[in-house]
Amino acid sequence: MIAALLLSLLPLEERPSVRVHAVSDISQEFSFYMDGRFHTQYLKGHARTVQNWGSLHRFDFSNTNLLLLVEGDPHVPYSQASIDHVVKYVEDGGTLLFMGDGADPMPPGASLVARFDAQLSTTRAEKPLRPLAGLPTQPGEAQTDRSAPARIEYRGGRALQLGRDWTPLVEDAKQRPILARRVFGKGLVLLGSRGLFGHQPDAKDPINAAWVTPLLVESAATKPIDPKRPHEGAFAEHRRELGPLTLEYTDGTQPYADSIVREYELVRPHLVALTGVEPAPGMIKNFLILPTGGGGFSSGERIAIAAWWGDYPKHRYPMVELISHEAGHSWVLPHPEPLWNEPIATYLGILVGQRLQMPEAQQELERQLAAGRKHDPDFTKLNPLADDAPRDLVWGKSYFVFEELERRHGPGVLAKYFRTKRALVPKDLREYTMDDCVAVWSKACATDLYPFFRSLAFPVEAGKSKLGP
Repeated sequence: MIAALLLSLLPLEERPSVRVHAVSDISQEFSFYMDGRFHTQYLKGHARTVQNWGSLHRFDFSNTNLLLLVEGDPHVPYSQASIDHVVKYVEDGGTLLFMGDGADPMPPGASLVARFDAQLSTTRAEKPLRPLAGLPTQPGEAQTDRSAPARIEYRGGRALQLGRDWTPLVEDAKQRPILARRVFGKGLVLLGSRGLFGHQPDAKDPINAAWVTPLLVESAATKPIDPKRPHEGAFAEHRRELGPLTLEYTDGTQPYADSIVREYELVRPHLVALTGVEPAPGMIKNFLILPTGGGGFSSGERIAIAAWWGDYPKHRYPMVELISHEAGHSWVLPHPEPLWNEPIATYLGILVGQRLQMPEAQQELERQLAAGRKHDPDFTKLNPLADDAPRDLVWGKSYFVFEELERRHGPGVLAKYFRTKRALVPKDLREYTMDDCVAVWSKACATDLYPFFRSLAFPVEAGKSKLGP
């Protein structure tokens, strides 16, 4: 009875009755959307979903019955070993959802789709789209009337070219297939245009969930899984110790790993010089190379860098700025900056670029200052802490503050600030506010800076700071 009660308190995804173990692959192309957001939109409450960060051909599919793939990035082609591994997974009973569109040249995933006798095309789909027989609209319900009103939301994309064993489930205005299904071995393949599914990394666009969710759950559940066995993802399989740093990468990102680490080794001493301190204790232990050109992230301990950000290695400055930005977060922790946690990280990247005599750094600074002045020409009118403050205002005014403080209280004013912050702010402070931030700046510069910040429309007061006068 006690065991049953405890089981009833578990989230649905964690109960042994769950019939779907899904894997979202982010080894061919990383995105924040596939790193959990797809699950939130379509599978939460119906499946356990893990991520595959490692090379696809190494993943253990034995207790998986739903694999989520996207078309991939040309920098990381689908290897023959990965294609064979996915085909074998489907033949053995697994369900594959492949989301992608054709292009010129074709994306890497086209070679995988071809193994299932289908092709991505460059033919643009035409609205309205409509569901065909067999497409579920609610759990347990199928759309059987071809004349029923369309219930398909579509963000645009390309049509599919299918072999004879495929069954179209959604077609466009000219009866070209946009989503289709076919049995392959003991398993099932679902092939659909990317525009049928959500995109946003905040998971706020769960389009077509009314039929996507039952379609995936019902399709995947045909292969039994053992819900009592752990359903585990896989991480980047290659690890190399570089002194205090552990480099992490896959087969696909290996060509970029060494040169990106060299950039980090070049950047790091400049960050120390600019901030006057080492990273916060325990930070930047792991350095992950992501298969994307779309940015990176930092958890403090681990920083992750897009392998071909800014068309790297052809162009170096964007990579220098990105590494400085993501690493810079490890300098501000454990107390993230209020308002300008992101701007101050990029500003550090700009300063590193200036120290490396990269002209793009000054250009980036001037561009953002100019963008901010379009909203507030002298930076004295608009409150940057307001909920509706434009992004360019926040970033431009942040840079203006840093530049002005350096002019008035430099040289090396950022180092004064970071050293004071480390010494003054207790580790157990639960919230580091802008009032606290100005208190630190004031002590660092030995000047009451509250009037200066208020002159720039920051609504700050010394009496509200928890750090004292």
